[in-house]
Amino acid sequence: MTPTENLIQEHKIINELLGIMSKIAKKIKSNKVFYANDIEDIMIFLKNFIEKSHHGKEEIFYPLLMVEEIPIESEIISHMLYEHVLTRNYLEDINSCIENCKIGNAFSVELLAETLLNYVVLERNHLNKELNIIYPIANDNLSERKQNEIQKQFERLDEIIEAHRFIDNYYSLLKDLKIKYPD
Repeated sequence: MTPTENLIQEHKIINELLGIMSKIAKKIKSNKVFYANDIEDIMIFLKNFIEKSHHGKEEIFYPLLMVEEIPIESEIISHMLYEHVLTRNYLEDINSCIENCKIGNAFSVELLAETLLNYVVLERNHLNKELNIIYPIANDNLSERKQNEIQKQFERLDEIIEAHRFIDNYYSLLKDLKIKYPD
């Protein structure tokens, strides 16, 4: 498996969760029932799987692209890494909104919906740029040896953070959320 194949597999998982987040935000906006604990569960998954594992791999991958002098402008790579900072900020905002919702702050419910949607839009745009711009260029320009080295670093990261545990938990969470938030 190449590093980009690894990341694309994770994109599929992430996109499913983003779809659920979008549904929850739309329910909130239409004043329908939502469960704060569902969002808290999603937040745990986002922090562990996306932030630690997926973004952790990208934070290995992107600097190596610059070191290898892959023909991607450094500003693009810097912007992609900056988007990680933005997603972390959104996660903090979502957590704050959840806490305020629990104490009955009505404004926080509206802000929660907006923040969830903003996170979804940012993350989907981020994934699309990777899939359509960065990964094809990396695949065309990284040697097989370099791709194997990067993939080994990804595997070490997964071992350190026990990413497999989060994926197993994710499938159970996703199944439950699909029942609560059907199409």
